Amino acid sequence: MRIEERIQAALSDALKEHFNADLAPAEFDLEPPPDASLGDLACACFPLAKLCRRPPQQIASTLAESLASLPGIAGAAAAGPYLNLNIERPAWFAQVIPAALRPAEDPASLLYHLLPEPERACVALEFSCPNTNKPQHLGHVRNNILGQGLAELLKAVGHRVIRLNLINDRGVHICRSMLAWQRWGNGETPESSGLKGDHLVGRYYVLFAEKLKEEQDAWLKARNLGPAAMDEEQQREIQRRFEEQSELQGAVRAMLRAWEEGDPEVRALWERINGWVLPGLEETYRRLGLRFDKVYRESETWVLGLSVVKRGLKEGLLKRNETGAVVCPLGELGLEPKVLLRSDGTSIYMTQDLGNAVTRHEELGFDRMIYVVGNEQEHHFKVLFHILKRLGYEWAEHLQHYSYGMVNLTTGKMKSREGRVVDADELLDELEEACRRIMEESRKRAELDEAEQAAINRSLAQAALKYYVLRVNPRLDMTYDPEESIDLAGNTGPYLQYAHARIQSLVRKSGLDPAAVGEFAKLGQPEEVELLKALALWPEQVRLAAQQLNPARLAGRTYELARAFSRFFNAHSVYDRVEDPGLAAQRVALVAAVGVVLRQGLELMGIDAPERI
Repeated sequence: MRIEERIQAALSDALKEHFNADLAPAEFDLEPPPDASLGDLACACFPLAKLCRRPPQQIASTLAESLASLPGIAGAAAAGPYLNLNIERPAWFAQVIPAALRPAEDPASLLYHLLPEPERACVALEFSCPNTNKPQHLGHVRNNILGQGLAELLKAVGHRVIRLNLINDRGVHICRSMLAWQRWGNGETPESSGLKGDHLVGRYYVLFAEKLKEEQDAWLKARNLGPAAMDEEQQREIQRRFEEQSELQGAVRAMLRAWEEGDPEVRALWERINGWVLPGLEETYRRLGLRFDKVYRESETWVLGLSVVKRGLKEGLLKRNETGAVVCPLGELGLEPKVLLRSDGTSIYMTQDLGNAVTRHEELGFDRMIYVVGNEQEHHFKVLFHILKRLGYEWAEHLQHYSYGMVNLTTGKMKSREGRVVDADELLDELEEACRRIMEESRKRAELDEAEQAAINRSLAQAALKYYVLRVNPRLDMTYDPEESIDLAGNTGPYLQYAHARIQSLVRKSGLDPAAVGEFAKLGQPEEVELLKALALWPEQVRLAAQQLNPARLAGRTYELARAFSRFFNAHSVYDRVEDPGLAAQRVALVAAVGVVLRQGLELMGIDAPERI
């Protein structure tokens, strides 16, 4: 058992003995104190006050007395509401470094983060879920990267993760692109236009919005109506009237009905459009290094909800309103009834999501399902989960909407219909080119052939994008700055990759075998101890990031580790100019251990860890 785990177990026992309070060892949060002179590790006792019904200062003092004689502890003292601990350094180094150098699948490894068997679960994680009416943009990229980061974190601690994607390849939005191409495309294809398929179809999605605005402007002008003279309620009513009378909107609704009825001509057009878009989406996924365990298509699942809705209607849990539409009462939520089937019999997203949830639970038997979707859909998922519970699906208690903030441009919010987006493919192209220029100008490139250089450029660009997204608290909106994301000296993915490559170079050039070092009494400089603490607490940071579903926590700790290495490297020689060969060997082992952990941090974020840059 690691010393950190022994400390947590001892704290749990002491709490039980002295305060008759139960708290699992893993609930004790150990962190280095802000001032290294106070100790190696600290435990804040504020959270324990309510549980123990004692002042935090008294709790800290009692715990300090209990842990003073624990093997491996060099000293324990209370400082107000904090318990500060000093660890016997040589033994701590001797425990942490070899553990970090062990393979991750070895239970004795520092990287072995499996939860106890009862805490492991089957987690279905749905993310990405693109529409087949446009290419993926920066908003989709944040979803993709967050989903992948969550999957890696949950997998690292021992959960069985099933990565799901639902391709939204039918519906009103798809029909808009289809109708625009049908009316104004003149037979244009990806080959004739020289455009990637999803880019071409996205152009017609924007064109439809432009044509619809033209129609609406003419409709308003013919009726001498203008938004400036109307309040919000009047504007909503006018908008409703226009959508009812709009020729374009009517044509889209008719096309959707024809699709659902299996009209051969509409289905052929639909297959053609999707045949252009889907390969384009796959290419973007490959560039981002994404994979899925199971991919659903809305065109194959949209009918699944019909039986769920019909059963609810038969059992009196749902009802028909005055228009003939099937609705679910939402009085318990203080909301108006939710339509599940339109009066013309067509389904909506909610209908499909009901069927998908039921089918996936039957197919996958998940213990928990997480939907990674932006915060603009919070209302949708609140209603979805409520309806499932109303219909008697008890497992709906284990459904979760992982809500995240939007990605904005420096000029404002992105809008796909207006074409105001940052295209994912174009962004990756620009980042790769920027990385190529930076590496050439800075002369930081190792001796690599042309193919290796191109691969490194792709890796740096991907790291820049992924890390920039993951380092931000997922609950917050963010604005992406491409130039900031590729700064080799900043808080960026390329900076972390460069730190890892530098470590690998140091270990290679030393000619030493880090795993052969068995004694670490010569280590103890402040920068070495800082690295030791970061390594020792790494498993707990991974566990907490997974528990909190917060990749930003992991990103922050990975950056802190790289910064600590930089401070050590700037203050000390690793092996050259070190007269004591024993100290050189121990430092090489320490640096190698940092490299192993840094690599895992990168991999958990879906980022490559190059050996050379």
